[in-house]
Amino acid sequence: MARTRRVNRYCVDCGARLVYYPRLSNPKAPNEHRVLVYACPDCTRDFERPKMFSIRRTEESSPLEAVEVAITQERARSGA
Repeated sequence: MARTRRVNRYCVDCGARLVYYPRLSNPKAPNEHRVLVYACPDCTRDFERPKMFSIRRTEESSPLEAVEVAITQERARSGA
């Protein structure tokens, strides 16, 4: 079996590495239902409600081809 290396995912706002949330993710689901949930520890102000976003596949018919990953999260406004 080939070893695959996971891609390090970074926050869009601050560039910090993201923390993976396995309890909120479903990595073994079929491609059309697979959602991976991450959070940014540096952008999070309240750890009861961390800044989170999910990554899901946009192409389900041919998963072996390169897929475009849609990252949906609110961007932090710069300034106070």
